[in-house]
Amino acid sequence: MRGLRGVYNILSTPFTPDGALDEASLRRLTEATIGMGVDGITILGVAGEAQKLLDAERRRVIEIVMEVNAGRVPIIIGTSRDGTDATVAACREAQALGAAGVMVAPPTFLQPGPALTRHYERVAATIDIPIVLQDFPPVNGVTLSPQAMADLVRAVPAITTIKLEDTPTPQRVAQTLALLDGQATIVGGLGGVYLLDELRRGASGTMTGFAYPEILVRIWRAWDAGDRDGAAATYYRYLPLLVFEGQPKLGVAIRKEILRRRGLIACARLREPGPRLDEGTRADLEETLRFLAIDAAFPPLPAAQPAGEA
Repeated sequence: MRGLRGVYNILSTPFTPDGALDEASLRRLTEATIGMGVDGITILGVAGEAQKLLDAERRRVIEIVMEVNAGRVPIIIGTSRDGTDATVAACREAQALGAAGVMVAPPTFLQPGPALTRHYERVAATIDIPIVLQDFPPVNGVTLSPQAMADLVRAVPAITTIKLEDTPTPQRVAQTLALLDGQATIVGGLGGVYLLDELRRGASGTMTGFAYPEILVRIWRAWDAGDRDGAAATYYRYLPLLVFEGQPKLGVAIRKEILRRRGLIACARLREPGPRLDEGTRADLEETLRFLAIDAAFPPLPAAQPAGEA
């Protein structure tokens, strides 16, 4: 099992105006995201509003994405639950449906210790695919120190990647990598806001739902090819949009509005309870896109960027 590298886009889950799963939009979004050159896709994450879906809807999301993907890129499936048995069941279903790996966050408020280690050991014992350890305290109230994450990786070798989102992420990436001894890779998140600094400190990419994944692909490919200046040029060019979309509490709503404007989903609705954008925020978004010369027809960037090109 090898750790993840590159850009893994966390798909939004589109809904119709009445709140039902929008299967047509999900198909369109999946196809477009693959076409933008991502290294993989993650579904049923927090950004995909997985916690608001019924079990049957979660399975349907998996089935649709797998069907559209048809084996072209790895699909990681979020399977976090508060109970170990429920997590095991979700992971086994994900593997059976073709997942390349599962993303598992610690159960709510279960702090590092023997019980948390047993939780991951039991999950790993029942599947044959890698585990992505999700480190994001706002989701579950669990704080994982660099040492705690390294200890989990050593105890559970199936954990091959850490999705690290507790700030300050660049510093924590470096601290954790120093303890891992190459046993796992680390990818960032948080909308890609800190991507360049995370890469500087050793991150192997990012897993996030930013509405322009092709921009993150361009940054990563330049960096991976040794073109640090090219990666920086693209990052700084689009940083205002990364920051705008990354607003706490509003980020997913802004992201879905951008996806709607791009024609990738039909409706920007979040399933209740969830925030709604006011007219001021919509106007601010339009001004940001205009300033960056991004319109609704913003084309996907080339799938490959030779070293030296910004």
